[in-house]
Amino acid sequence: MEFAIDVGGTKIAYALVDHSRIMASDRVETADAPPAEQLRAVGRQLQAMAREAGAKVAAVGLSLPGPIAHDTLLQGPNLPKGWVGQRIQDFAAMLDLGLPLFAQRDALMGGLGEYAAGAGRGLQSLFYITLGTGIGGGLILDGEPLLGADGAAGEVGHFQAEPRGPVCGCGRRGCVEAIAAGPSIERDYAKRTGHAIGAKEIADRARAGEQAALAAYRRAGRALGVACAVVAQAANPQAVIAGGSLAESLDLLQPALLQSLRQHAWAANLPLPILPAQLGGPAPLIGAAYFARRGLGED
Repeated sequence: MEFAIDVGGTKIAYALVDHSRIMASDRVETADAPPAEQLRAVGRQLQAMAREAGAKVAAVGLSLPGPIAHDTLLQGPNLPKGWVGQRIQDFAAMLDLGLPLFAQRDALMGGLGEYAAGAGRGLQSLFYITLGTGIGGGLILDGEPLLGADGAAGEVGHFQAEPRGPVCGCGRRGCVEAIAAGPSIERDYAKRTGHAIGAKEIADRARAGEQAALAAYRRAGRALGVACAVVAQAANPQAVIAGGSLAESLDLLQPALLQSLRQHAWAANLPLPILPAQLGGPAPLIGAAYFARRGLGED
């Protein structure tokens, strides 16, 4: 069995996992406190889970919201002070579990979860794209997670889809994230109508036929199609798997996404199926446990 931990800007989820099955899990808020304090508490809770289950745990998988290179967390814009710049061995010491720790960024861990136990079962190459408050991605090629030189391979959220598009949080214009993330769809709809409502309500209105809502989702779909075309050209995966809260609106995004994909991708890389993720929120936990097993040479 493995321990799995998924650190986010608002919560830290943790679980006891047995061959991609979550046996026990819980979560705490990500507090404005030193990471050592938070992780030490999580480590104690994981030990309690294992004792209660009578489980022998071999390793820990850690999912983090930013790229990891040279065994160091390079970025984590939504994390409290103190997380960025820590080394993987530092996190292992903070947990105080006495187990080998294997860490990677959350989008890749989510993709590994779907690869091992979700919509990617049976595939050897896939691109996992996270659709939510941001846009992220992770690549698995020929059964291997693709990390990249600085741990950021597959991060398409800041590919420019509209050269004169809205300003992104990164400071540039027209990034996929500035057009297709949940808050971006909300801003687009508010600009069209003068009404500020959530992405879920916009989706409901789009399904009811409201033109402004449909237009906001079409624009988002076109941007995502550009992102998927770039991945299709560079990596030629068998499928794209869409996860995250906004993936619940994949039915609204997909028509424009597929049209844009066909427009921008080379025909030899098509068709490229766009599949909904199956695991939901637990995907990074399952992926982290799978990554830990791989690290031990058991997968």
